[in-house]
Amino acid sequence: MVLFDVGIISVGVALLLAPVLAEYAKLRHKADKGFAWLAVAGVFFLFTGTFTTATTLASYVQEPTWGTIASIFEVIGWLLALIGTIFVGYEILLEK
Repeated sequence: MVLFDVGIISVGVALLLAPVLAEYAKLRHKADKGFAWLAVAGVFFLFTGTFTTATTLASYVQEPTWGTIASIFEVIGWLLALIGTIFVGYEILLEK
């Protein structure tokens, strides 16, 4: 039995580590808004990875709907990561 969707959880952890490593490298102050977007994307990916373990909740919701809800959160997380990456690139390379 797989407890978590390991790939999605790994992406979430990596996105949550990005602001921490940027703070360590003294880059976070240059693109604080972008790293905030990346951290929020990491939280969304962590939440998406927990859908496989919520079997009690999944029993109350029909299977196609449960998978669709997980996919929606995954897409939102991806969009937030995309926006955060664009912000970081813009703020570090062009603005400052």
